Amino acid sequence: MKKLYRFCIYIIIVTALCLLGLWGYNFIYNKQLKNEIAMTEIDTKIYKPYVLGTEISFKEGGNSAEYVNVADGWGGQEPAHRCAVGSETIMRLYIPDSVGASLRLVVDAFGVFPPKTDKYQEITIFANDIEIGVWRVGLDGPFNIEIPSDIITDNTLTLRFVPAKPYSPPPDIRKLSMAVKTVKIEKIFGAQTKKKIGKWVKENLMDGGIKQTYDTNISKDETWE
Repeated sequence: MKKLYRFCIYIIIVTALCLLGLWGYNFIYNKQLKNEIAMTEIDTKIYKPYVLGTEISFKEGGNSAEYVNVADGWGGQEPAHRCAVGSETIMRLYIPDSVGASLRLVVDAFGVFPPKTDKYQEITIFANDIEIGVWRVGLDGPFNIEIPSDIITDNTLTLRFVPAKPYSPPPDIRKLSMAVKTVKIEKIFGAQTKKKIGKWVKENLMDGGIKQTYDTNISKDETWE
């Protein structure tokens, strides 16, 4: 019993230390992000400061007003969402510590389309004016896509959502593409490590470490039976 008791105490202490270390890391990291936001020369009235992993809620009482503008193709507040309106809808974000990072964009939304003729709304996604993919937004969100590591060069990200066929569901006269409930951008952990390993393998094994010690070409003097 005494051994079991000591083991339990040990586990509790280790767990407490880990949680304390995690809290301290998050505290310091968030403080650094706030300092970076305060000191940046980027116009934060245009590029809204965003911390990776933060969920932007578009429901009533959510925080979407901090990140989007009606002038950028966003509809007014509705009970559970905001609609993407017009020929394109834009988000402009300032994301500290995002240069060179592989990111994932996750949007929980449902498409707005004529149900008698279509099953989804096709939406092309651009990141900093580079097309990164196409979603077929039906009624089965969320939808996600990777933002490549070379897209962000100065910690700013402009997302554009361009619908193929904006639709006005009666009696709404607006041209709509999707109703957005949440948006989140998260870092893909391990992506950079995989790239470094791949680069090392390519440089040290494929090009240098493994050498052919024989010639695979058939000599003119050789014959095959």
